[in-house]
Amino acid sequence: MIEYKVTGWQDYWKIFDELIEHLTSDNKSEIIAEFKEAQKYVNGLTDGWYEFKFALEKAINSNTQNMTAEQNQIADFLLSTLTKSLTNK
Repeated sequence: MIEYKVTGWQDYWKIFDELIEHLTSDNKSEIIAEFKEAQKYVNGLTDGWYEFKFALEKAINSNTQNMTAEQNQIADFLLSTLTKSLTNK
């Protein structure tokens, strides 16, 4: 797996988009829809970020079996990065 480094939210969303691209190439449109729906919670407010985290976590947990190892690693990285960021606020 590629070593990801996040120095800001721009990097985070770039990795999120990369995960979406991986899922798109595997025709996993239902998973993409769940991740995109979770992303809609981000509104610039702290509570929106928490809602995004909960929705993303739910989407990851319900689709772990349907994603490749690499897709799961990227998703887990995104979730853990988000969790760390929210914990440090």
